[in-house]
Amino acid sequence: MKAYFSTLLCICVLFSGFSQRGQRPGGGPGGKGDKFPPIKVVGKLLDGESKTPLEFATVSAISMRNEQLVGGGITDENGNFDIAIRGKKVKFVFEYISYESYETDFLDIDRSKESMYLGKIEMFPQGVKIDGVEIRAEKSETQFALDKRVFNVGKDLANRGGSAEDILDNVPSVTVDIEGTVSLRGSEGVRILVDGKPSSLAGIGNSNGLRSIPANMIDRVEVITNPSARYEAEGMAGIINIVLKKDRAQGFNGTVDVSGGFPTNYGISANLNYRKNNLNWFVNYGINYRESPGSGYTYQEIQNGNQLEILDQDRDMNRTSFNNSVRFGLDYFLSDKEQITAAIIRRTGDEDNLSTLTYLDYLNSTNPSDLISTTVRSDDEFEDELNQEYSLSYNKEFSSKDHKLSATVQFNERAETEGSDLIQTLQLPGAEPEFESFQISDNDEGYSTLLFQVDYVHPFSKLHKWEIGARSTLRDVKNDFFVGEVINGDTLGIPGFVNDFLYNEDIHAVYGIYGNGFEKMSYQVGLRAEYSQIQTELPSAGEEGVNLNEFLSLFPSGHFNYKLSDTNSWQISYTRRVRRPRFWDLNPFFTFSDPRNFFSGNPLVNPQFTDSYELSNIRLWEAFNFTGSIFYRHTEESIQRVQIVDADQGTTLRLPINIGEINDLGLDLNASYRGLKWLRLDGNFSIFRNSITVNPAQLEDKLYDFYRIVRNYEGDLTQFNQQFSYSFENSTILSYNGRLTARFTFWGSDLQLRGNYRGPRASAQGQWDPVGSLDIGWSKDFLKRKLSLTLSVRDLFNSRKRRGTTEFDNFYQYSEFQWRARTARLTASYRINQKQSRRGRRGGGQRSSDGFEGGEF
Repeated sequence: MKAYFSTLLCICVLFSGFSQRGQRPGGGPGGKGDKFPPIKVVGKLLDGESKTPLEFATVSAISMRNEQLVGGGITDENGNFDIAIRGKKVKFVFEYISYESYETDFLDIDRSKESMYLGKIEMFPQGVKIDGVEIRAEKSETQFALDKRVFNVGKDLANRGGSAEDILDNVPSVTVDIEGTVSLRGSEGVRILVDGKPSSLAGIGNSNGLRSIPANMIDRVEVITNPSARYEAEGMAGIINIVLKKDRAQGFNGTVDVSGGFPTNYGISANLNYRKNNLNWFVNYGINYRESPGSGYTYQEIQNGNQLEILDQDRDMNRTSFNNSVRFGLDYFLSDKEQITAAIIRRTGDEDNLSTLTYLDYLNSTNPSDLISTTVRSDDEFEDELNQEYSLSYNKEFSSKDHKLSATVQFNERAETEGSDLIQTLQLPGAEPEFESFQISDNDEGYSTLLFQVDYVHPFSKLHKWEIGARSTLRDVKNDFFVGEVINGDTLGIPGFVNDFLYNEDIHAVYGIYGNGFEKMSYQVGLRAEYSQIQTELPSAGEEGVNLNEFLSLFPSGHFNYKLSDTNSWQISYTRRVRRPRFWDLNPFFTFSDPRNFFSGNPLVNPQFTDSYELSNIRLWEAFNFTGSIFYRHTEESIQRVQIVDADQGTTLRLPINIGEINDLGLDLNASYRGLKWLRLDGNFSIFRNSITVNPAQLEDKLYDFYRIVRNYEGDLTQFNQQFSYSFENSTILSYNGRLTARFTFWGSDLQLRGNYRGPRASAQGQWDPVGSLDIGWSKDFLKRKLSLTLSVRDLFNSRKRRGTTEFDNFYQYSEFQWRARTARLTASYRINQKQSRRGRRGGGQRSSDGFEGGEF
């Protein structure tokens, strides 16, 4: 650990040395190198729309001779500035939070005068400017750039009163299935970050964390499909970055949301800021209670010799959750270009889940006369969860905002306790139900992560730059699992369901990026090196239960831009990515709520690596924006869940395994229309060809090793194949996703309709059917736009259900499942000392005067 601290300290010192290069001794204001006496420059800074003064804005004077800072200050409460500068030819830069920065040309300074009056300077509210493309639009619309998409949450009616999971399900190219699994362009393996870093707020290996983050806490979502070497290599399909709200305007401001709906759900969330001079305090808080009814159905056939065993299963469930999330922190501005940020996050969750499974067992047919038995199993489960996160960040800008140094240290810890009471009854034909068993399960999990990160960017000109950085992540997880049966008051552990699992992951990375360009062309190349050490341990399995993986991997990236015009630009990019097995992919302990159909992790799973290629185009017109991408991904050792049948026990098991090679080829189209004042349209369509190639012999060996090492199976491979049934086939399927959002403005209110469609999916053992749904929302402002009321219904026709089939030798299964039913919600949002988001120009986009700035990613 000391070595890691020493390495990071050396890098910081090295970066500091680099940052001083080019600065001559005495070259700053008042230094010995200044041969010009100071002169006073005065003026006034105004909001270009309201003409009101902008207080505490930053004013900088830059010398033409060496591009160094030769003076500066901030405006007073009336927008006035009075600064002393040196130099003969100087330009002035004005910056203010949420406003576009303003730069003058280089001006000749009249040294014969004691002062210079710049007059009234007007600044305008900030649009979104990515890679030089500025799209002025109202909050909660989607903005496109060559390398990322930005989904602004603010005004999206379907998200009011919802959660981060609801928001992601409305982001173009992103889908969240009924179990909460997040996919990007049809592929799982998405890396989810919060404010650019891994966070306990996003959950660990499941979507519970996303469900507990109120939508009100989120400012925007960034989707990065082909990340550069700056980003961690984790995430085969790309990166989704959730950016939380934080304002830096002077004084007190914020928003408060109150919501309620059916099925029973209600919550309160608030985002509050207070800034005075150099200190900015911020608080995000959310509390919510939610009931989520769900249902499922499974029909299963197992050919066991001459007998056909049939299972007809129904599932009813209701989950209740009570969550608290709070984020508290402060920004301390050492200067207008240097700040320290400290933040604490605490999230608690209490869940009570009740599910009832009804099994109808038949022999040979589903005729009533062939009914063998009826089994009813109830699962009364509780979950208590505590997440805490502490972070400290340092950010410094040098002569320009693009020349910067940042460093972060972050620690988070998580503790979760789960317990279930499982009661099962059995009813034979013509008889009364009888008590069969009473079982209990307990699961205690502890998790901790320590992260260090430092990044340095040094631009030489608008397109010419280099960047370096380093990062270390240390993660430890411990899981204790116990399932026992209560007999005569004593609890006896069930063999195979009592064990501990230990997981340790250390990842150390360094990267470098170089970018340059000329005229209409720019490029950026990078290389990231990551050393990974991942160890899993099953103490009960002895030495064979220890699995250690150590590997050094290189992840190159390249982005090349060509600007045909200010409204038309192309990019071709390549990145190499990795998806390491998550904790729940590796944790081998079975769920026990359904004793016929188990789910498990697999500690023998290895990482999968992906080579990703993409060709993108973005076009801007007065009322219409369009971006299109052709992408190809080649994945080796792809991690997929497969199903295996135990004929002796009449049960199935789903577990992850490195199934083989996957090739994805697709087209992703996004468009937005703003040509009419009363209508706004946003659309996304993705079509892709998914091809899976497997090696059945290798998969057979992997499954046998899992049962032999993890499940303590003692038979040989021949006996294994006699007891267990499975089959894998190469498959290819053409699938597609689509989403269309229409927003109508009339009578001072907004009506929003959103249709969602997810096409069929294939696996090596079966196929999932398509899913479609419709969301609707209505909103109106009151009290001079300080208060907004929103009524929204998600899944209006209650059609979000997963349906699929799995079929191989001696086995057939059809299943359907609904994780959450239709939801209606009413939300009131009140703004404190905040203006309603300004509407932009009528057109769909506005380009900046510089057009596209390639090479900035």
